Amino acid sequence: MIIVTGANGPFGRLVAEHLARLVPAGDIAVSVRDAGKAEPPAGVQVRTADFGAPESLPKAFEGAGTVFVNATYYGTPPEVRAGHMRSALDAAVAAGARRIVVTSWADAGRSTIPSTLDFARTERLVEELPVDWTIVRVGYGLAAALARDVIAGRRDGVLTAPAGNAALAVGATADQAEAVARILTTKHDKMRYDLTGPDTVGWDELAAMAGVEYRPEPEAAYRARCLRAGFPERAADQLLDLYAAIRSGWAGTPTGDLERLLGRHPVLARAAVREAVDGWAW
Repeated sequence: MIIVTGANGPFGRLVAEHLARLVPAGDIAVSVRDAGKAEPPAGVQVRTADFGAPESLPKAFEGAGTVFVNATYYGTPPEVRAGHMRSALDAAVAAGARRIVVTSWADAGRSTIPSTLDFARTERLVEELPVDWTIVRVGYGLAAALARDVIAGRRDGVLTAPAGNAALAVGATADQAEAVARILTTKHDKMRYDLTGPDTVGWDELAAMAGVEYRPEPEAAYRARCLRAGFPERAADQLLDLYAAIRSGWAGTPTGDLERLLGRHPVLARAAVREAVDGWAW
């Protein structure tokens, strides 16, 4: 039995859908906090579990050979998410799982973003598990973050951001979810994958998507503009943390892992952002 956690979220749901194309639905169960909102593939069992309620996890993981511990819920404070992840890992081991696959943050070892620093610590916990493990760095949401800049550029007639001349190796969400599903069905013991796109996209290219000019912006000016637009100070500072990491070269080097796992060419970074732009709620 393969358990997919967080399957009511967009990424977990995609993983479950891809997984159901690779193995019989009866071999899959999804765990969600609200079973009433679950929409699993036909024949997939639904179980109720909440990482924040450790007592709910043993029953959810019962009979699991493999547990996918899905950490793509990025709005949670890192100290809270770290505790959740520890509880889920402990519960999976206690339930007798022979293998645990865990999502982590893109280029986690080099990320300077305060809200993501728990991922490197969680990776170290995973490496100490007494069962087979695989770490998958997905950076879920990065394409959407860049899409936000494209949309803002269209709205404002110019794309301004404190990104300098940096570029990101953005992977397409659907490709990343398919790769995770493939990992869940084959052996990848003690492996770590960074699911970047096959190339990079920079802000000049994002501006070209928007049909406008790109003008790099100082941090202070960007922060002031965010506050004038009604952003909470915490949100503005988190965006500045993201851009600072991007300028440092974080997540800017393609790895090739995604192509090797998929057995085909992944979606290019520019196309991944364009898909996110097209999927944005207007």
